[in-house]
Amino acid sequence: MIFTPRAAWADTPEPVRTAVADALGSPITGHADLHGGMSPGPAVCLRLADGRRVFVKAVSAEVRAHNHAMILQEAWILDTLPPSVPAPRRLATVEHGPWVALATTWAGGSAGELWTDTSIEAVAHACRTASGHRAPDTLPPVAERIFHFDGWARMLENRAGGDWEAAHAGPAATVVAGWERWTAGDALVHRDLRLDNTAVQAADGSAVLLDWAYASAGAPWIDLAQLAADVVATGHVLGPEVATDRAHRLVEGLPPDASRFVVGLAGMWCIRAATVPDTPVMPRISAWRRARSVALRPLVARLITDLTAAGQHSQHSQAG
Repeated sequence: MIFTPRAAWADTPEPVRTAVADALGSPITGHADLHGGMSPGPAVCLRLADGRRVFVKAVSAEVRAHNHAMILQEAWILDTLPPSVPAPRRLATVEHGPWVALATTWAGGSAGELWTDTSIEAVAHACRTASGHRAPDTLPPVAERIFHFDGWARMLENRAGGDWEAAHAGPAATVVAGWERWTAGDALVHRDLRLDNTAVQAADGSAVLLDWAYASAGAPWIDLAQLAADVVATGHVLGPEVATDRAHRLVEGLPPDASRFVVGLAGMWCIRAATVPDTPVMPRISAWRRARSVALRPLVARLITDLTAAGQHSQHSQAG
């Protein structure tokens, strides 16, 4: 997932690189630039003279202020996470002029370009482990980390999209209504679960969740629901039908609100693709969001049918 090429570590100002080495307490003897993600700043695996490998990401506020703020936000969040959470550990935070750099332990493993059954299982286990923790009191409620969940209602109001959206926006908006209430909870939520925010260890099948800037307190099923959506939106190695099947299996074992959350995510990507313009830093973000919302159509339609049928069954049961 590359929206714009990341800057190279070698092009990072020398005083910033020196400050990172000083903060880590060991000279840098080598590095490997990493790619992907949603930041124009460098991401790199550093090799240190003391034998360690560490991960560093950095950005200048002059390039993109949002990413600068997110790095600082993630830095303090990592310090609040219990050691049993499958997350990297913060080693150092460096601020130098407009630059900020965050150094963490090296997670190892690999995300790959598409989901596999093995990676789904590993990441689902990591999500359950994380959500088994109560969120630290310093984290905000998840409603403050969820954006554009009125997407289907806005699509309906503005008559945006094509025939598919016209047919499904109304039922989808009904399904998602009241999301601030039914997403609430006190479980630790990662809230930015995507394939490129994971590292799966081939040796033992475990996974580490990366990029914790949006961590919050919410319902314990949220990350699993977001995992289901990403399996379809990013894709499965065995194709889109398998992706939809695996995602449906995931949400089938969760409370109905998890299905509503997946529908809400699709609406979020749909409205943002339609209304939020590209920028020079992220020139292809609208196409990425549109592709995700289109990929999710079969799953969204299936989940709306499931939820409608469950609602009708509940009404009949109450009437009886």
